[in-house]
Amino acid sequence: MEDTNFMTPISSFLTDKKVGVIGFNARPIAASLRRAGAESYVSDYWGDSDLKEVSTDCIAVLTPVPGIRQRQPLDIPLHLLLIENFSILTEGMELDYIMVGSGFDDNIEALIPLHESGLLVGSEPTHMRNSRNFSLLSNLMSDELLNIPYRQDIHSGEELLQKSAEIDFPFLIRPSHSGGGSGINYVHRQEDLVRIINRLSIVDEQLHLILQQHIRGKDLSCSVLSTGTEARAVSVQGQLIGLPSAGRNCDFVYCGNIYPSGLDSITEQKIMDVSENLSIELGLKGSIGFDFVVDESNVIWLMEVNPRIQGTLEMIEIAGNISITEQHIRAANNDLIEEIPPLSPSVKMIVYSRRAGCITSLSSFPNTFDKSPIGVLVNKGDPICTVINSGETRLECYLKTHETASDIQRSIVSINDE
Repeated sequence: MEDTNFMTPISSFLTDKKVGVIGFNARPIAASLRRAGAESYVSDYWGDSDLKEVSTDCIAVLTPVPGIRQRQPLDIPLHLLLIENFSILTEGMELDYIMVGSGFDDNIEALIPLHESGLLVGSEPTHMRNSRNFSLLSNLMSDELLNIPYRQDIHSGEELLQKSAEIDFPFLIRPSHSGGGSGINYVHRQEDLVRIINRLSIVDEQLHLILQQHIRGKDLSCSVLSTGTEARAVSVQGQLIGLPSAGRNCDFVYCGNIYPSGLDSITEQKIMDVSENLSIELGLKGSIGFDFVVDESNVIWLMEVNPRIQGTLEMIEIAGNISITEQHIRAANNDLIEEIPPLSPSVKMIVYSRRAGCITSLSSFPNTFDKSPIGVLVNKGDPICTVINSGETRLECYLKTHETASDIQRSIVSINDE
């Protein structure tokens, strides 16, 4: 069962406002809006069992059916389906605002009609697109005396062989459009490269991959509120990537966050300063995020900009007395929060199944969110739910979260056991 303190209402100008929400996982935004007293009308991918609990009305790409695997192939691109569903859900409705979560970072053109409606809160599509332009970011980073990994677009196996000779092993080959670290290949030696090139020889002509330098170090993110001309960093937190205790096998999949970051104060302040400066230079508005790696020599590398509300939203709200959705709207309307409230140590962990099986009830597990519905089937590596804990120390939060994640793994009924 959830800690009821996580859902304590706050006083907000959002009370009774009607807010549309669109995103791959839109439930955390809806939960934040509910705490702020707003109505939310949500277009989401997963259709988790707790989405209906926190939204006024919702529509999901997936329709969970007992005995069927939850994640299914799509006939049209996900970002278009999310918007199409949103249009159906809100037809004839007078909304006050529209908020966007993940799923559109590399498909920003799809947001233009929403921006032209005057309801979309946050950065303009042009500024969002610029934030994903790595050539532009590289120029901006040189002013900050920081680094950005070597990246090259790849459209064939021959091109991959040619361009990979320009960098050292190990390196990464990743999809041009992906989220959460999925689909990334780690190329450690020549044999790995040959195997991937042989596989690419049988794919279609629309191939588009990214060859990227691999930076080994601490994965981090910085959450920022920005008006486009002024910015304030909210927090710097560690990122949990490929975490075995979350059910992954040391890959590149996003598994959550941990706060505080564990960095020294000078490096953390540098990350906050850079994030604020880039927010302003890019003209970004609202709640935005920056992903970094700090390598073994304490050099800071910018990995990515997420020009919208991030996955850290709920963890930050649980850790401190702040509504990110309210501050997102305020910042986008040139009303920047003066001081960030203190945040308690906290951990967010996405739990991925270690085996193919059937979801049982998750209601008995504390502080769980994004709950997969009872009876649906998961493959090894599919997400089950999210666990979030806040407490006195970083270690305490992690151990508590790890224990709950382990219990959840044991609750999955293996298909072979049936």
